[in-house]
Amino acid sequence: MESPRTQEKTRQGRLGEDFAIGYLESKGHWILFRNYRKAFGELDIISFKDEILHCSEVKFWSESSGFHPLECFHETKRNRMRKVYYYLLKEIPAFYHLTPSFNLIHITEKKEVHFYSSIF
Repeated sequence: MESPRTQEKTRQGRLGEDFAIGYLESKGHWILFRNYRKAFGELDIISFKDEILHCSEVKFWSESSGFHPLECFHETKRNRMRKVYYYLLKEIPAFYHLTPSFNLIHITEKKEVHFYSSIF
């Protein structure tokens, strides 16, 4: 059974992803996958727009935390996201011709959305 803290983090994560999906759709993205998981990693949202396959990490982040969500994209995180992306290409070869973009979608406590495209 999950602890109350874990349950709250899961709830906030889903809420943040809901906001992110709404944002992406308002900008013309087609949402292809949500929580595309493999044993070695996950892509929170995979969307498509203008021949670009957007692989987005969503962070519901408190401004009072003392650092910016971009700081979470250390080498290990980037490598995991790439590995999941390459697995997606093996599963769906039709995506090979699309340009990949690895993004961060930062949702603030005030429900503001900050979109950082092609961060690595």
